[in-house]
Amino acid sequence: MYLYYFLGQPRVVRWITNQAVGATMPNLNTGILRSITVRYPRLPIQKRIASILSAYDDLIENNTRRIKILEGMAQRIYREWFVHFRFPGHENVRMVESELGPIPEGWTICSLRELSSFIGRGISPKYDDSADGLVINQKCIRNHRLSIGLARKQSKRVPSGKVVLKGDVLINSTGVGTLGRVAQVHQELRNTTVDGHITIVRPKKHPGYVGELAIELEPRFESIGVGSTGQTELARERVSETIIVCPPDSLQSTFSGQITSFHQMIMSLIARNDNLRATRDLLLPKLVSGEISVDMAEEAIASAAS
Repeated sequence: MYLYYFLGQPRVVRWITNQAVGATMPNLNTGILRSITVRYPRLPIQKRIASILSAYDDLIENNTRRIKILEGMAQRIYREWFVHFRFPGHENVRMVESELGPIPEGWTICSLRELSSFIGRGISPKYDDSADGLVINQKCIRNHRLSIGLARKQSKRVPSGKVVLKGDVLINSTGVGTLGRVAQVHQELRNTTVDGHITIVRPKKHPGYVGELAIELEPRFESIGVGSTGQTELARERVSETIIVCPPDSLQSTFSGQITSFHQMIMSLIARNDNLRATRDLLLPKLVSGEISVDMAEEAIASAAS
């Protein structure tokens, strides 16, 4: 286990990556792997170091499970209320016919445009590693989460409407395989936009409801893309014209309030995991060099786990 953690250090991974040979398909040979310098403390210390680092991984995995549970709960509540129509008080509401089939009385049929204050694509960025701005790309959107760490810096001036805001729903809108993927912005972002392959859907109100609605609509977004293989596009107009069953404003508000608290807990757990990973990655070289004692690190992980 000690060797696993040693070779997994970001600096070691970067070094190995830089040694890869081959232009079109970089690969590693046994000579490169044999040339890696590994520092081995005494075996009992190796075992203690591996135990400390695996404890960090256990904490990260536990938080990851909690995140998945919260995300699953949010979608199950959405489907219970707005797909199966078992919302609070549904027993006292009769069903009526609509163009989309039976819906609760008082609900309407509307388009996604009616729930949004802005729907549009992002910009063609000017990439600049020294710039202050960030541009989100399609790689940043996966599993209904936004990974800002994969965004790139850019210097182009961004129209005010295309500056990403907390609550915005982002939809991948180009290419096969990524088309239709949805993520909602649950944090305040500074000087951030999206590139032209992503559509921004900005809720007029009740972002918690619109965000879970968009996740539910993912298969539809994927299915309404047009174009040739590899060049499929999800047009802004098609997103705007997506027809949905629209619940009363009061029900959207109640749901949004509940789901917002879920996402606050999720963001807290994600931040905690980021801190745990950063601490774990910093620990190994300090433990091997003796800069931090194993006893001190064991006390720190015991405190973090409590």
